[in-house]
Amino acid sequence: MDKNNKKRNAVEWAMHYRQIIILVVCCLVAFGIYSLPEMRKNEFPDFTIRQGVVVAVAPGYTAEDMMEKVTKPLEEYIFTYKEVRKEKTFSKSKDGIVYIQVQLNDELNNKDEFWSKFKHGISVFKAQLPSGVLALQVMDDFGDTSALLITMESENKTYRELDTYMEQLQNRLRRISSVGRMSVSGLQKEQISIYIDNDRLSQYGLNEQTLALSLMQKGFVTSDGRIKTGNYVQPVYVSRSLNTVFDVQQQIVYTDPQGNNIRLKDIARVVKEYPETDSYITNNGHKCLLLSVEMKKGQNIVKMGEAVNETISTFQQELPEDVTIFRITDQSQVVDNSVKNFLRELVIAIVAVIAVVMLLLPIRVALVAASTIPITIFISLGLFHAFNIELNTVTLAALIVTLGMIVDNSIVIIDSYLEKLGEGTSRWHASIISTTHFFKSIFSATLAISITFFPFLMTTTGMINDFLQSFPWAITIVLGVSLLVATLLVPFLQFFFIRKPMEKKEQKSFSFLDLLQHYYNRLFDCCFSHPKITVGIGLCSVIAGILLMAKLPQQLMPYADRNQFAVEIYLPTGTDVK
Repeated sequence: MDKNNKKRNAVEWAMHYRQIIILVVCCLVAFGIYSLPEMRKNEFPDFTIRQGVVVAVAPGYTAEDMMEKVTKPLEEYIFTYKEVRKEKTFSKSKDGIVYIQVQLNDELNNKDEFWSKFKHGISVFKAQLPSGVLALQVMDDFGDTSALLITMESENKTYRELDTYMEQLQNRLRRISSVGRMSVSGLQKEQISIYIDNDRLSQYGLNEQTLALSLMQKGFVTSDGRIKTGNYVQPVYVSRSLNTVFDVQQQIVYTDPQGNNIRLKDIARVVKEYPETDSYITNNGHKCLLLSVEMKKGQNIVKMGEAVNETISTFQQELPEDVTIFRITDQSQVVDNSVKNFLRELVIAIVAVIAVVMLLLPIRVALVAASTIPITIFISLGLFHAFNIELNTVTLAALIVTLGMIVDNSIVIIDSYLEKLGEGTSRWHASIISTTHFFKSIFSATLAISITFFPFLMTTTGMINDFLQSFPWAITIVLGVSLLVATLLVPFLQFFFIRKPMEKKEQKSFSFLDLLQHYYNRLFDCCFSHPKITVGIGLCSVIAGILLMAKLPQQLMPYADRNQFAVEIYLPTGTDVK
């Protein structure tokens, strides 16, 4: 008995201790099912954006002035950094503003360290530019993409009221641990405008310069200060010099010799209004504020979306009826749909395998072969979760690509098992022999397919390398699990469920399998009869494939379907935004 145990191989051991194998498989499948909603999910993998933009603003400069006085000196300074990729860095000069898009080398991984050094250098270099350059800014946070765009709109509420509601919403969203940076756009600030009546102004013998000087002396420009004595220093804080329209209207601008006060309301119209703006945001034809919500790295975007939607639904009930919250984009919904589409494809794949195998083999064989697909997929998902591999476009693609490969190992072993049964071998020994005989073959095939994708990590650089980082590992994990399932679990499944060999029909009748085998044998014989032609056709097919591949369009990111589209309209500088 001990001698037999020593000679027992892994397949035979798995057959003898099938209860352990089944228990382990069930636990791993259960962990995979648990991992599916819990694991990290995102639309695309995290990758380093090695790009930034330098913006310089100089009002009154023409495009030619910007090019000569600002753009060229800036470019010369930027190119002093060895991390900058010169051939991919370019500028665009316009009247009063210039944009320089800076591309970094693909080998640079710690971009935050570089941008910190670069920003400090740019701020020091600003002193060498003309005094007319009012602003010089570096923007490098392009990798922080928005997960949700939310608008808060109303026709009747003022921007100030909408801003108050938006601040309340942000305070609630901050309680969600996966929510990262939030930013609000579209806010229009109120101002108090003074429209001078020149006729009234002349009646009092005043002019605009005298009026402006008087207003400044009366508190229109007020700053903080302090009162200092021998014992202490008392700070003085001034929140606003003028708080209401009434305060402005009552400002005394002139006092005649008789002591009569002339107030601002006597010579001007004072109103509170929104200033004319060169940008604004509307949604559904109503004025609105736009909230951009980003997700912290390493979080589950689907769970974050569910938490945000729950918070918004609750907050919407507390808002006035004429204030509406609307989600323009929701990346969490896109990712959730991708996962659901994959699960649907998984079901279709299982049904397709059963249908195809049933055309050639009995129903029990089809069910055993097809059962390996969900078992392998869910165990792989559990391993993804354990190894912190997120579910995204790339890893979903790996799962879809391997769906057809998963079942191959099992079908090869089951087909050999049926053949052994037909030769009179017992079910127990037939199951062990069929698996042991083909183990080297399916192991070699699994290893060859897995290794094929790893050169991507050595031959690609930059964003493409970051994008494909998890693809070879995902392929290897799925195919590795498929190999283990085929060699440790399938032997017992075929032994338990497939008890008889395929029946041989004595009477000749139509058989799709026989027909397929007949024409395959004829084609096989023809290929061996004409080896030169066969090899020539093979070489021509390879060359044609290379030529066709060169003509295929290429892009880094796959197309992502959205229920929206964008239109950009460019008009001459100075055109009224309305």
